[in-house]
Amino acid sequence: MELDPNSTDYTERLLQCMQQRLELLQALVGLTNAEREASDNDDIDVTLGLLARKQGLIDDLVDVQSSLQPFMHDDPEARVWSSPERREECRRLADAGGQLLLRILQLDQTAIEQLTSKRDAVAAQLRDGQDSILARTAYTADSVFQEGTLDVQDL
Repeated sequence: MELDPNSTDYTERLLQCMQQRLELLQALVGLTNAEREASDNDDIDVTLGLLARKQGLIDDLVDVQSSLQPFMHDDPEARVWSSPERREECRRLADAGGQLLLRILQLDQTAIEQLTSKRDAVAAQLRDGQDSILARTAYTADSVFQEGTLDVQDL
């Protein structure tokens, strides 16, 4: 259903979308914080579950962003509001959503850096372990060759 851009129903729809966006972003911040905590505790199962829940919220957020698309090309000053308070409420929701989005991006960047650091540490441990195995294998092989040499003089 297409709304008339010169009606208050139009701006009320914008306000509803901004409220939905804010609620989704608040939920994403909560999951992102829980994800960081699970990651800090090396709880992979919980982390993966939280990532799956985050993906669902991100999908919902994409839907809300699509709903906001018609409003993107409007002149905000030309919108018709039922009251100045409703307009201010929409502005407040937009600002709060923008701040939460920045917070989510910061938290995700920190999580990526922590996970990269953990991955590199595990890779280094694996390399060290592999080097130890190679050294032990070489030592064992060398001692086998020393013990099992064939003396051709006895033939």
